Amino acid sequence: MNCFIFLNKQKTKIAEICETSPFIDLVTHLKNCGVTNIYSNSTEKNENYVSCDFETVKEKLGSGWLAAYSGCLTRQSPWELKEKTISINADIGVSLACSGQPWEHTTILTDGCGFIEKTEKNPTPENSETNLCFSNLVWVSSDKFDPYFPLSIKKTGAFLLSGYWKCPDTRGNFLLSFHDILIGTVHPWPHILIPENGIILNSVIPESTVIKGTIWVGKNCEIETGCTLENCVILDGAKIGTNSNLRNCLVIAGGRIPGNTVQYDKYLSLLGDEN
Repeated sequence: MNCFIFLNKQKTKIAEICETSPFIDLVTHLKNCGVTNIYSNSTEKNENYVSCDFETVKEKLGSGWLAAYSGCLTRQSPWELKEKTISINADIGVSLACSGQPWEHTTILTDGCGFIEKTEKNPTPENSETNLCFSNLVWVSSDKFDPYFPLSIKKTGAFLLSGYWKCPDTRGNFLLSFHDILIGTVHPWPHILIPENGIILNSVIPESTVIKGTIWVGKNCEIETGCTLENCVILDGAKIGTNSNLRNCLVIAGGRIPGNTVQYDKYLSLLGDEN
C-alpha cells in the first residue's frame, strides 16, 4: 500500500504529545499497519517516510492508494478502509469515528449503502445530526480526487472504523490524549516507555509531592514543596508554587503557578496561559 500524508499546517503551542508530534505518530502507526511507501509534504525528520511534493509523486501512488491527513492520533486500520471501499464499489472511501464533540469536526451522514449524503463542517451543537465525523483517512481509487476537498466526489463512501481516534486540536483533547497514552489506551512510540502506574517525571520533584492518577512532568520543570498533583500534564519549563493542589490540569510550557493555588475541577483546567 502506498500513502501520501497531507500536512496539517495549523501549528499550536501544544503540538507535541509525549515528546512526539501527531505527524510522526501517524507515520509510525501506518508503518506498523504494513503501509510500505509513505510520502508527505512534511519536513520533519523520520526514516519511515519520504519528504516530497504531492504533484511530484502522485503518479507513483498507483490506481489505489491511501491519503491521510496529519494532526490526529489514530489507530484505525487503512486496510479495513480499503476493504469497505471496494465492497461498495466507491470511487473514494473515507474513515469515520465517533466524537463526543462533533461540532468541532466535519460530520458525515450516509445512505443505507454507505455513500455520503450530507457533510457539515463544525455544525452548531444544537443542530448536529450525528456524532460520526471524518477521521482523516481516505482510500483513493479515482483520478478525480482533490486532496484539498477530499469529500467532494459524489460516489464517496464513509465507514465507521474500529480503533482509537482523537483530534488533539483543543486543549481539552490534548490533555485527554496524554491521559489515554499514559493509561495504555493508545500504544505509544518505541522511544517512550510508559510505566504501569502511568506516571512519567522528566524533572526532579520533591519527596513531599503527592501524586495521584496519571502524571506527565516535562523537562526543566520546578515543582515546589507540599504540592498535590492528580491527572495533570505539566509541560516543559513550568513552575508550580508551594502547596498547590491541582487536579485535571494542563500547565502550558513555561507557565508559572503561584503558591497555594487550588484548582480542583472535575474535567479540565488550563493554567499558565496568562504568563
